[in-house]
Amino acid sequence: MRSLRQIIAILALTALFSAAAYAEEYQVDANTGYRMERYRAPVPESVPGGVTIDSSIAMKAHTEGNWVFIDVYPPRGLGPDPLDGHWVISEDRSSIPGATWLPEVGRGHLEPDAISYFRSNLEALTASDKSTPIVFYCTSDCWQSWNASVRAIKWGYRAVKWYPLGTDGWLEDGGALEPVEPINFFEVAETPIRSGQANVQSTGKALAQAAFPSNANIYLIDQAGDEWGIGTVEFSSTGENDENYAINVSIEGPAFSDQFLSMRPFNCLAESSEWFCHLPYTYELNRTVTENDLTDLEYQLLFVWKSPKDFGIDAWNGIYYKLSKQDDGSLFGELLQGDLNVLASPPESNTYPINLNEFISEGNDKRRFPSLVIRP
Repeated sequence: MRSLRQIIAILALTALFSAAAYAEEYQVDANTGYRMERYRAPVPESVPGGVTIDSSIAMKAHTEGNWVFIDVYPPRGLGPDPLDGHWVISEDRSSIPGATWLPEVGRGHLEPDAISYFRSNLEALTASDKSTPIVFYCTSDCWQSWNASVRAIKWGYRAVKWYPLGTDGWLEDGGALEPVEPINFFEVAETPIRSGQANVQSTGKALAQAAFPSNANIYLIDQAGDEWGIGTVEFSSTGENDENYAINVSIEGPAFSDQFLSMRPFNCLAESSEWFCHLPYTYELNRTVTENDLTDLEYQLLFVWKSPKDFGIDAWNGIYYKLSKQDDGSLFGELLQGDLNVLASPPESNTYPINLNEFISEGNDKRRFPSLVIRP
């Protein structure tokens, strides 16, 4: 009998090979599995790992009220205002009644803040239940709904439905549309009240009120927006101060391979033109964090990047993820580059020898994993 991990691996490989099959015929990027441009074009009949639905199924599910409907239509305009997150658009949008509009999340490449926006809203709309049926749509012949479906499937959502006819098919088949406003780029949607969930409603802001979860997963995010699980972190109250939480970090996972570099063993994410090797911080720290001070956790997430052609490893190519608490309660890490050779000499106990004033964010989008996220 196969284990759950084996089943997940088989499903992931099936989705990967299915996506590759689309690459030649439909100009889907073979490396990422996403359509990267020309989003208004004929689409395939299916989405790898998901279920394609027609108007009759969509309307039946809409009437029953158990599925989450997400419109990913990309409007004309300037996008989200960087100051307040309000979408600056030049056209109105009518959509399926009760649907949530998340513009532009179906692009082939998403910046880290757009990934956080999409991810946070998915978690809020499904109440963090990845078995919740989700319907992605746009208009007809819209690749952004296909991309959004593929990305959600890669993130582990197990009941993704793709409605390729979108609002065009809905209207043509007798459905009504209503005006809809996009979710603010800095906020998350309210969890919809569905059958069996009467009197249950929450928002991402409410979710963010909890300090830290007892257990969370650590993911590196690559340039395509895909996540690589690299370990876990446990948070536990110290009992001394309500703000302090002890942390226990474990960096491991099937993506790592053991490498012996510069006379030392390393865990590396290899099999790529750029390796990321974890650099354990072995010196003494309190290993506690607060919502406003995540330094001890950041010191457990040090990496060094290298070319597979280079001999050994050079801590000059150091990677430091600067963490910040998000509205949905997750921790987002922005990649900074700098010299980690300072760690060759033991520092004083419970001090922080890395000088972040000497680290830079320029060029972080060129690195293999430009960001990181920690969440349950």
